Amino acid sequence: MSAPSELLELFRCGSCQVSYLPTDGPCPHCGATARERHTVPALGTVLAATELLSPATGWPSPHRLALVELPGSVRLLAIVEGELPSVGAVVSVRRDGAIYRAGSEPAAAGIERGEGESPRVGATDPSFEPPR
Repeated sequence: MSAPSELLELFRCGSCQVSYLPTDGPCPHCGATARERHTVPALGTVLAATELLSPATGWPSPHRLALVELPGSVRLLAIVEGELPSVGAVVSVRRDGAIYRAGSEPAAAGIERGEGESPRVGATDPSFEPPR
């Protein structure tokens, strides 16, 4: 993967303030059309990842995909370049046309889960016990 861009562009709804991936349509949350552009760091946390050994025609095998959560709780599906990341791993993300690509980012400790926060969806923290 080439050097990751440091920022990703998102839209923020002028009505409900939800951030979302750039699109030609209205806000996916409330349907408003007023929006503004803003950027977030191009690092995200892997919520889930999979490897397809028999992908659809035209895609390479193995085809690796990850569900990545960016700052601001924006989630996207990215093609993984390199090894399949584990849940909770921090990856760099870049936009390649209409496709998002993710790669390893070992120096991305700045967005790891802090003390007192709940584990991410799908996290496998053995010390975590749900409240009773």
